[in-house]
Amino acid sequence: MELSLKEFKKSFYNDLLEIHWKHWASLGVSSHVQPERYWIIDLEALIISTLAIGLFDKRLLSSSLEWLVKNGQRINLSRLKRIAKIFSKPLPGLKRHLIAQEIFDSFLEKLNKVVQSNMVHEEQAYYGSEGDTIREYQHILKTFKPKGVVTEPKLQNPSLVQLLLRGTFGVDARAEILIYLLSHDSGNSNSIAKEVFYNQKNIYRILEQWTHSQMVMKISQNKTAKYSLQKKVELLRVIGLEKIPAYMNWGRTFLWLDQISKALSFPQWSESEYLLSSFFRDLLNEAKATGRTLNIIVPEPALYPGKEYFVPFALAVLEILKRLKK
Repeated sequence: MELSLKEFKKSFYNDLLEIHWKHWASLGVSSHVQPERYWIIDLEALIISTLAIGLFDKRLLSSSLEWLVKNGQRINLSRLKRIAKIFSKPLPGLKRHLIAQEIFDSFLEKLNKVVQSNMVHEEQAYYGSEGDTIREYQHILKTFKPKGVVTEPKLQNPSLVQLLLRGTFGVDARAEILIYLLSHDSGNSNSIAKEVFYNQKNIYRILEQWTHSQMVMKISQNKTAKYSLQKKVELLRVIGLEKIPAYMNWGRTFLWLDQISKALSFPQWSESEYLLSSFFRDLLNEAKATGRTLNIIVPEPALYPGKEYFVPFALAVLEILKRLKK
């Protein structure tokens, strides 16, 4: 199947933005798309990803800011910073950042001004220079005014299980640990910490507390202990769910997809299948990890020399986006 770079860019941006709109619609943002109901929504990953791609859809960015102003108490600030740190690293093969530190600092300053008492510790444009990008973000944040597009999140939506659990257990690591254990058979403290973007010692301490209270079962395997949640069905009933929605590591998935969006915004890259093919090779492991979750095979670059890798990888990306917006 043939796919031009122009066709890929159009479909990619449309689908990526639609996924973000679906998630924000579930959280109470007025939108033209149906709310997400299949995947578990990760609030902090969604916030950082929306900030990263915000200049491609300023209405999306503005609407998300209005939600944050009204719902600051639902945000885990320390986890937000951990995910932002991952997004602030330079892109593979480029001396540019997905989110410059100055942008995130301006974003936090804005949040602190409007929700400090509650905080817990259709356009597509080329990005200019990093300085221009920073100034544009700072202008948007400085001139932001609510437009009345946000309503209260409806926690009956299973996709908002993160917010539901935070309302019960608090805005800390417990909600993310529970989501992980509800979605997986078991996990050790290190693997869970990496998956949910928390400190390993904190995860271990909570898991040990839950072991003593018999909420989880500790399974010793060699030198590494795994933990499995006891009575999953009963716990789901307590929180009003019949089953847990589908799980996706949105932090890592949004990261590599947003990196593609950034690369496509640079003039020298956006018109070159060769440069993009090289860039795609750098994202292979991340793309394959998402593909495994969705049972999508991401093609191996060894089979496609030079720019020939563009089409097969791009087709896999579009199939991934199609599944993610189901």
